[in-house]
Amino acid sequence: MPTLEITTMIGCPLKCTFCPQTELKGAYEKENDPKNKETKYLSLENFKRIIDKLPKHVRIDFSGMAEPWANPQCTEMLRYALDSGFKVAVFSTLYGMTEADADIVIDLLKLNRDRIDVLCIHLPDANGNMLGWRHSREWEEVCTKFIALRTEDVIQRFSFMTMDGSGRLHDSLNHLSIGMDGWTGHTRAGTLDDAQMRSKDYCAQTPRHDSAVGCRTTPFYDHNVVLPNGDVVLCCMDYGLKHVIGNILTGKYEDLFRSEAMNDLRQTNMTPEFSKCSLCKSCTDATAYSVGYDARWLGEKDAQLAEYLYHLDRINASPWWQFGMWLNKEVLAPLRRIGGKKPDTEAR
Repeated sequence: MPTLEITTMIGCPLKCTFCPQTELKGAYEKENDPKNKETKYLSLENFKRIIDKLPKHVRIDFSGMAEPWANPQCTEMLRYALDSGFKVAVFSTLYGMTEADADIVIDLLKLNRDRIDVLCIHLPDANGNMLGWRHSREWEEVCTKFIALRTEDVIQRFSFMTMDGSGRLHDSLNHLSIGMDGWTGHTRAGTLDDAQMRSKDYCAQTPRHDSAVGCRTTPFYDHNVVLPNGDVVLCCMDYGLKHVIGNILTGKYEDLFRSEAMNDLRQTNMTPEFSKCSLCKSCTDATAYSVGYDARWLGEKDAQLAEYLYHLDRINASPWWQFGMWLNKEVLAPLRRIGGKKPDTEAR
């Protein structure tokens, strides 16, 4: 569904190895002074301006390119999004969330349970991929509150995760006894330098698409990320800010999808050759398209089916198969069209 991920600040203190924070900061600070808090942190006032411009069918994701609660105003942002009638998803490490915040957030989630699409708590893993995380009494108290919330079963899509292929927690948290599945990462469409990752075995290789591509997540390129200065980038893969499709503080939401940057991206993605100008050409979430024998664009699964049907037609091109096709076309189909009555042969 159409989604806008909220990046509440730039320079996430958790420094997770699967998150290209160096690339993000480098690209963002070319145009924004890192010492300017107005562009480093998304203000509550600007958040409200953004929300007020969005159609109600757009989901608000508290995730973006940094831990949402690294911004102290995030709880009030969540409240405003829910009070405004939007569906919401929350992805958090719980970093920066106080016990008072946790109580408010949990109450908001319960009160608006029908509009909470996803609640995912990202925990530190045994491989130490969450470099900036430090255990504290308050963090564990907050985490315990969310563990208790999960047992109440009021949020349908509620999960815990780590950046570890085995799903193993950091050693200091084993006593919490939270069971999790394994996890596979990716290089954010080649944005991430895999040399910095500690769990390379759990990372998908960067693809190289030489065909036309589309987005498997959304065919309309409408799962976007807003930054604290109002710039909107294509998606959560774009930590290098290659595709800034507009600014929602200075323009309309609809303008994002008819911008020059968006049109250029569509043209590049339609071209059946690799290009460094499109992040999608190196993305694990891209759908590669080929041209079928009937000149239709086919996605990967469609292409496999079309090839199967093509060969099936050739294999079945026997006299009996041809007779069956003729019988269906010339006799059975006309009978179905006239409601089962026999055609008037004398009138022919």
